[in-house]
Amino acid sequence: MRAPFIATLALTWLSLAAAATITVQPGDTLTRLAVRHGTTVTALTQANPSVRQGTLRAGARLTLPGTVNVWTVRRGDTLFTIAQRQGTTLAVLLAANRGLDPQAALQVGQKLALPSRRSAARQPATPTVRAVSIRVTAVLPVQGRVTTPFLASHPSLDLAAPTGTPIRAARPGVVTQSYFDARSGWGWTILVDHGDGMTTRYSHNSTNLARVGTRVAAGQVIARVGSTGNSTGPHLDYRVTVQGMPVNPLSLY
Repeated sequence: MRAPFIATLALTWLSLAAAATITVQPGDTLTRLAVRHGTTVTALTQANPSVRQGTLRAGARLTLPGTVNVWTVRRGDTLFTIAQRQGTTLAVLLAANRGLDPQAALQVGQKLALPSRRSAARQPATPTVRAVSIRVTAVLPVQGRVTTPFLASHPSLDLAAPTGTPIRAARPGVVTQSYFDARSGWGWTILVDHGDGMTTRYSHNSTNLARVGTRVAAGQVIARVGSTGNSTGPHLDYRVTVQGMPVNPLSLY
């Protein structure tokens, strides 16, 4: 009984070894290999650091990466919404997909590597923040006149300032959205995730300077005041949310 067992074990080992490497065929590219083997270009290049896109040689042996969780882009997906669904952050998702341009539109059917659970576990846990007791150091984005205060019907602070006035990030964080919001009437808008349950939104800008995925410092200029979207004059619509709930921006200062 021992010989058949050893033979079976040897065959199993050989099959696993064969599955761990692949042979490049004429015409193969990293993209084709990634699709064929259910992985991503990022994972392949990480498993084979000596290989570069466009320099594959027929007959070469490549190591297949370990099990990779892959997300297939669907209609309406954005990097931010994918990160939210996976319980991770935009920064971690971008780190798992080196070379991905966060400003480029995702294509339906495009495959993205999802960060491993171990990578997600290394991220600091988001603390519970109560809107009634916020203790942070924040920068007022614009030194302007308050034209509309924070109200239940208007959960933001309107700060009037001349067109082109610099808009500064209130706190350090990562830009998760930078786009023209025609649907909500906010015009050019930037959203910054501060990583502790708080986000800040800056709207009606004349121009956005910070790109999606950019890590910004407190006080860094990220946009300029304007009157784009549904606006009656140049001003900043400044919104703050904590754990998804709107809070009065003035409570930060």
